Amino acid sequence: MSGRRSGVHQHAGDPSDAAHVEGVLGRFEEHVYAGEIPPDGADIEHASGEALQRFLGGPLPAGAEPGAFWTAHVQADDRDAYLRFRDRLRRGEDGEVTFRLIGVDGVTRVMWDRARASAKADGSVLVTGILTEVTSRREVAEKLALASDRFNRLLDVVGEHVYLAIAYPDGSLVEQFQGPGADRLLGGAEPDSAMENWEAAVHVDDRDAYDAFNAELAAGRSADVEYRLCGADGITRWVHDRAVAHRNPDGTFEVAGIVSDVTERLRMRAELAQAHAAVSQVVEAMDAHLFTLRIDADGSHRAVFRGPNREALVGGPFRAEGGDDDAAYAALIHPDDRERWRSAIDATGGGQAIDIEYRTCGLDGQERIITERLRPRRDPDGTLYYDGVSRDITDRRRLEDELLQSMADMREAHDELERARQEADLRARTDELTGTYNRRHFSEVAEAALAAATGDCALILLDADHFKHVNDVYGHVVGDAVLVEFARRLQRALGQADCLARWGGEEFAVLLRGVSSDAELHWRAERLRTVISRRPIDADGIALRLTASMGAVRAAGDLDNLDALVDAADRCLYDAKRHGRNRVSLVPHLEAVDGLGEPEAVCIARALALVAATKEGAPQGHAEQVAALSAQTAQRLGLPVDVALRCRLGGWLHDIGKASIPSAIVDKPGPLDDDEWVVMRTHPAVGEAIVREVAAIRDAAPAVRHHHERYDGTGYPDGLAGNAIPIEARIIAATDAYAAITGVRVYSPARSPEDAAAELRRSAGTHFDPLVVDALIAVLELPEEGAQVA
Repeated sequence: MSGRRSGVHQHAGDPSDAAHVEGVLGRFEEHVYAGEIPPDGADIEHASGEALQRFLGGPLPAGAEPGAFWTAHVQADDRDAYLRFRDRLRRGEDGEVTFRLIGVDGVTRVMWDRARASAKADGSVLVTGILTEVTSRREVAEKLALASDRFNRLLDVVGEHVYLAIAYPDGSLVEQFQGPGADRLLGGAEPDSAMENWEAAVHVDDRDAYDAFNAELAAGRSADVEYRLCGADGITRWVHDRAVAHRNPDGTFEVAGIVSDVTERLRMRAELAQAHAAVSQVVEAMDAHLFTLRIDADGSHRAVFRGPNREALVGGPFRAEGGDDDAAYAALIHPDDRERWRSAIDATGGGQAIDIEYRTCGLDGQERIITERLRPRRDPDGTLYYDGVSRDITDRRRLEDELLQSMADMREAHDELERARQEADLRARTDELTGTYNRRHFSEVAEAALAAATGDCALILLDADHFKHVNDVYGHVVGDAVLVEFARRLQRALGQADCLARWGGEEFAVLLRGVSSDAELHWRAERLRTVISRRPIDADGIALRLTASMGAVRAAGDLDNLDALVDAADRCLYDAKRHGRNRVSLVPHLEAVDGLGEPEAVCIARALALVAATKEGAPQGHAEQVAALSAQTAQRLGLPVDVALRCRLGGWLHDIGKASIPSAIVDKPGPLDDDEWVVMRTHPAVGEAIVREVAAIRDAAPAVRHHHERYDGTGYPDGLAGNAIPIEARIIAATDAYAAITGVRVYSPARSPEDAAAELRRSAGTHFDPLVVDALIAVLELPEEGAQVA
């Protein structure tokens, strides 16, 4: 029963309840709509403006189409019924449907839509309808049905007292219905309307539990409790009070409860527990020593009963001097445990259960482990006794220790076996010489990465240049040491998500992750190439300078499996070797620009560029990269094929004039002084003069001369500005800057493609042609300015 029950009694079916229900049922909203469905069957918009926002719980997102947005928010289980209703209207048939609508505010509303359709001669359909929100009506109907069912079930309970109450937010509880049986639980006292007799009958020791139970109900939480009622007939009864609370729409809680007399049940439970404990104690004592201690008023104790088997705890009979057998027994307890045993025995005056474990030094010379349990009980006169049992658990402890040791040995053996299995698996997946993964493991990792379809994978195949010469001249021991260092440098330059494997011989494979463009792939591959070539490899005391050729491809389009990637990367690797080694080649990078003029001109330009690069000490791939990016940028701008060819040739030849510049100036690691700059700025004119001497490449001379002009007119050698600068020179100026920023130079480290793009954008309109910059960044597939890079 709930506490503080007061107020008038109301039964189900009271007219005031009916009025309340009708008031709730009247609080629903309607929207009348009318429209025409055209002959093509397009839908009408039957809820718009305020009605649409009211039913959807808020405004539509900007740009959302109302009809499609409405249909998409119909609850998935009701969508088929809703669409069948709309199809009936399109066919000119009347219809109605009830469905759930999930609003933008997350609230689900129940809607009732009924409409009349009338077909016209031109094939269109006139529709008039009314849309009603019936959420509250349905909730009230379901609530009444649930309450009625619960009430009827409660009345069917025989031999128990049932009640109904309302819990209010202020913590008060008002009784609504009292079933029979309350007078019996109160020992004949008549229950009053305010339940004061019930409150007064609650046992004083149970008041806190009873009040906590009522507080739970007032908070709207179901609860149960056991407490005693002191009846008017002098009998104290144990009752079990359990109640459930259901929230009402007005914020109150409906409480339904049942009170049962459990006095007999608890008595039987206590007797059963006592009997069970006695049986367990007897069974346990069959091979143990039983004893009983009496605790006197002064806290001292004395044994009033001792069973057999005490001698077994100490390995033989012992004599108690002066009849004090406790002192004789205590003398046989291990010295390290004696004080702890004495403290436990002295604590018996506290009336708490005691468990202790200690050792005895037996008369037979054996050490034993004893466990002792003491449980308190009181006689009706209040005298405190302890019933105790002592057992020798030495053998059990030994077996437990042996079992634990066996289990530990088994775990160790299992761990050793697992380590051996893992080591064997690692050896099966690892190249024995270099310590990198082998082809088998690499293939599994690559296939899994490609199957994940993240679109960010790339494959690099790289080969140590002229490695056969190392083996032939220095022997295989040195060759093996070179390969080990080769692999170590590559591994240190890769990220945690990347995978390196020895593909065979002096060939390695690298799986890169997070590669979003060909430009980024070229940049990352160049980093690996530079890591190999930038300093000699010390192999068994011999310093060898080694380079690597690389073929790289991204997983895209038809390159969606490992076989296709390997085939494409192998062709790129062949292309890199064919064009001089120590370079990176991408497909369709550099050599796959269609219709770009005579192969003879390209071959001549490439040869001259190689001579200039050797003289300058510049990366051999720099001119090749500028040539390819310039041709692709020209194509992006829609320029004619002959202009694209001049861009490509100019890219190869733009720095050919540096062959005439002293090496001390070209290779200077720091800034040039004024005199050195005067010399350096002669290289575009010198380059032009060289190019004009070769008929096949003469058309590229303007691009070579003017590639250091600036868009704002502050460049050299002629100070041209804007469109007065040949388009080929404007393109080469931008691509040359990009390649320089992303490449390793004497005077600066390599930077990322994104950094290079930012530099180009900052200089657009002053140093570079803005249209050229936009086209180049598009070719590089770099994100637009301000976009987030994944």
